[in-house]
Amino acid sequence: MDALTAGTVLILVQFCIALVMAGVFFAAPTDKCTRYWAISGSYIALGVLIAILNNRLPRAFVLLSGTGLIIAGLIYQWHGILVFYKKQPKKWGWGIFTAFLLTLAVLLYVDATAAQRSILYSVTTLALLGLSFQAIWQGQGGSPRTFVQRLVQGAIVLLMVSYVLKIGIAVTYISEGRMTTILSTTPEVIVTYLIPTVGTVLFSIGLLLLYFERTVEENRHLATHDELSKLFNRRAIVAAGERELYLSIRLQRDLAIAFIDIDLFKRFNDEFGHAAGDTVIAEVAAVLQQTCRSIDMVGRYGGEEFLVILPGVDSQSAVQIGQRLVEAMREYRFLGIHPVTISIGMAILPRNAECSWAQLLRRADAALYEAKNMGRDRYCL
Repeated sequence: MDALTAGTVLILVQFCIALVMAGVFFAAPTDKCTRYWAISGSYIALGVLIAILNNRLPRAFVLLSGTGLIIAGLIYQWHGILVFYKKQPKKWGWGIFTAFLLTLAVLLYVDATAAQRSILYSVTTLALLGLSFQAIWQGQGGSPRTFVQRLVQGAIVLLMVSYVLKIGIAVTYISEGRMTTILSTTPEVIVTYLIPTVGTVLFSIGLLLLYFERTVEENRHLATHDELSKLFNRRAIVAAGERELYLSIRLQRDLAIAFIDIDLFKRFNDEFGHAAGDTVIAEVAAVLQQTCRSIDMVGRYGGEEFLVILPGVDSQSAVQIGQRLVEAMREYRFLGIHPVTISIGMAILPRNAECSWAQLLRRADAALYEAKNMGRDRYCL
């Protein structure tokens, strides 16, 4: 394999990646990370093209512009990863770019060999790949947990290995006093072009898969969660309740549910407006979520009504939970001064008796109405 063929393949790969990333960005322009990645692919492809057309001649302007574009592309790639994980791009990254260009200019001025310039380029690239690896590691919260996360980090490691090998080749050239240009043998072409091409393809595919993985997860979350309260929506909480009821009957374990209604909710809408009502719903939802156990499932059933599924809870535990929820809401104040209370209707799965989800729900609803009739701000079992 010759350098021209390998370089051409790398250019085509980078341009294709840039086009794909640009397409994703135009399809979802609010996601800025793909714009960074599209710019990255374009810059790297242009940089490699300039390097190949230069034919490894020591022309300062061409070398500075070609390698400068590649380094800029790597910085955009790193910044895109930061944006993907909801972090701000690091402006000091462009300090790396400036330092690289200045150092390369000095090397060209003193007529440094291609091997010496290669070491500078490889070390800078290693640093930027390391920053990308760190951004992904921190963004995902440590070790990779999914295949896609392993793919992305594995691709970065592959690229880093190729540049370590490239440094080794350059050091060998310098130690042997050889003045010929790097890429005089097939292994050198493989290290310089083939491995980076494979690594770049895997890295770029991995970034796209990371993007789509998050999109799928966000869509799945939207399908099961209420946007205002951040709790399960009605369909999801009902499905969870039916599933828990089936398991409780099958495994003969306790189960309770709690129907919760915000007392006099219409008053907040009338006095403060619907935006205030939305705030009350969101803050009540937060109180309920914080007060319930980690295994409990809390959902917004509709309007100002909530439904809580309480696995493993018998009548005695239900009394304690009901009291704890009521007391937690008594401590809450809308805007710091306006009290908000709730009424709770609780129902327990009867032992050794057939009970459908609809029947259990009706019993909780009846208990809720009883709590309302008794003066609100209480639970009823």
